[in-house]
Amino acid sequence: MTLAKGRLDTVLSRRTEGYAGQEVPYELPVTAYPSNSGVILVNSPGSGELKDGRYNRWANLARELQSRGMLSMVTYNVPRPDAQFVNPTEPYAYQNASWNRILVEGLAHVIDYALERRRQLCGSADPIMYLSGFSSGGSAVGAVAFRYSEIKRILLNSTYDSVGDYFYAAIPQFTGQIYVAYGANDPLARFLAYVLQFGASAAESLHVREVPDCDHRFSGATNGKILSKAFLWAFGEDDTFPSEEGGMDIYDE
Repeated sequence: MTLAKGRLDTVLSRRTEGYAGQEVPYELPVTAYPSNSGVILVNSPGSGELKDGRYNRWANLARELQSRGMLSMVTYNVPRPDAQFVNPTEPYAYQNASWNRILVEGLAHVIDYALERRRQLCGSADPIMYLSGFSSGGSAVGAVAFRYSEIKRILLNSTYDSVGDYFYAAIPQFTGQIYVAYGANDPLARFLAYVLQFGASAAESLHVREVPDCDHRFSGATNGKILSKAFLWAFGEDDTFPSEEGGMDIYDE
């Protein structure tokens, strides 16, 4: 593990089971932005997105939230898929193993890492824990959140049901608060938000908001500010979302 400019960098080495029962090793690069906030947010990026995010959006957002003393963000990425339809029931594979499985297991490993180092990351032995995910990363969040009693709130951005049954079997078991943000030009994410009205049956509350003139990627500087506001809405009680006012410039464009 290395520490540089207020960030901790490490690589987790993990293994999963492949389609033929073989052992498949993989790595999870992880960056954490420590604070004394007593709050840890684990962020799961979208498909093919590295831990710092497109245009460094997750790294920039993490530094902003860290500087405000709001929370300690942990971001990571799983390995990118290297094959398609190795198994006819799933679109992507990695080293002849299920990429969906790695996506779900990978997030759980990073949450475990954050909990093991909770004092170092946020200054508390009993932190508030949140999860956020973008696109397929949000699907992984929905699949994993219920496993941890520490996780009280999740934010799903532009989320589809990418991990399939992992998501649908798990989301009815999550008892915390769910926040959902999606673009008006993203019909699949809108559909999932609709499904959650019926599927998230045990959730304490469900909050859903649509962003006008916004695509799946939250493209453009304005939508980048609005994306940052989703985090202030879900984890900072800023009810002005999806207004861009007060949003952060998180895209290096």
